[in-house]
Amino acid sequence: MNRFVVLVALACFVASAAKADDFAASTRQTLESGQLAVGELAAAAQLSASPNNNEARFGLGLIRFARAIERYGQTQYRYGLRAPQSVSIPLLRFPVPVNPAPEELSYEKQRDALKVFLGDLADVEATLAPMTDNPVKIVLDLNAIKFDLRGDGKPDDAEKLSAILASLRMTPSDGASKTEPFEVAFDNADALWLRGYAHLLSASIEFVLAYDWRLTFEEAGELFYPRIAPTPFAKAAPDPGLERDGGFLGSQLQIADTITLVHEIRWPVVEPSRLQNAHAHLKQVIALNRRTWKVILARTDDDRVWIPGPQQKHGVIAGMPVGQEQVNAWLKALDEFDDVLDGKRLLPHWRFAQGVNFKKIFFEPRPFDLVLWATGQAAAPYLEAGPILSAAEWTEWQRIFNGNFPGYAFWFN
Repeated sequence: MNRFVVLVALACFVASAAKADDFAASTRQTLESGQLAVGELAAAAQLSASPNNNEARFGLGLIRFARAIERYGQTQYRYGLRAPQSVSIPLLRFPVPVNPAPEELSYEKQRDALKVFLGDLADVEATLAPMTDNPVKIVLDLNAIKFDLRGDGKPDDAEKLSAILASLRMTPSDGASKTEPFEVAFDNADALWLRGYAHLLSASIEFVLAYDWRLTFEEAGELFYPRIAPTPFAKAAPDPGLERDGGFLGSQLQIADTITLVHEIRWPVVEPSRLQNAHAHLKQVIALNRRTWKVILARTDDDRVWIPGPQQKHGVIAGMPVGQEQVNAWLKALDEFDDVLDGKRLLPHWRFAQGVNFKKIFFEPRPFDLVLWATGQAAAPYLEAGPILSAAEWTEWQRIFNGNFPGYAFWFN
């Protein structure tokens, strides 16, 4: 019966799109209905029928990116992810609804979930990479986009993009209501931007998968998941009088598990080739961002743009102006970041006069020990004499970007 319903829904999606021949409208319909799995199949059929249509390709790429996020979210919901406020780990900050009956999670299952996410992001890149320069425009209401995070086929308001961003404190800076339309007209520049974000996420996943973090997972996993596969430590039940939930710093158990988490981030390398993959992804982020800005600066349209150039006056993000000074500084920062990836510029470490060759971390890997990186012992093998990215440069970026360089960097990708 479920397969029959999916086939009927797919037929409706395809028939509607074929009749209207409007790929932008069908993309918006898919994302705002929350029926991403069915919509992806329909969009793939559309692109197969019109393989040279830029808008069809962009639409499928947008849907596949949303689907990648949804599939990862569904996995985290299945295992009852509930990240504490006191710990901020990007891949474990994903806000999912409360699962009243979570499944047991093992180290192997968590690695598999990351591999699936990585594969989904590769599909996004493969979909978008063949796009041409033919202009596209797909208008989306970001406050209306839905995900089916519970996997029950019934996405609701708690599973809207606006609710997810609000929980991550990543909402528009103008404080607009999350129920009012927040329309963005995504164009060719945003297709390149989206590819860059897919590579950035892929780099972080490849980095994590390069190491063996089993002990971290088994001894501190209960900080994030209610049911961790039995380990010698997990078999020892805590005192029932201890509270698991607490204030900002957490309960006694959360504080203890956070200390354990930091202590156990000392990971041996198990798949060194993934570190080289991560480096390649980061190089692509830089290359795609340069291309993004070429398109932005050549843009003449001023219709609800996601990232405006100095010539646009109607960007959708209030309170974050983009003038020529910001553009020049960002393009210079890209050159600096690229030099860091190539080992031509070094990263500073508080303990040493020499700098860290960031490239060698990927190509001459050693065990990753968070505490020893903080104290300096882990950085020592990568120290070199040479030009170091200075604190003065960071101060200048902060000045140009109104004290919010990290916010702009997150936005610009």
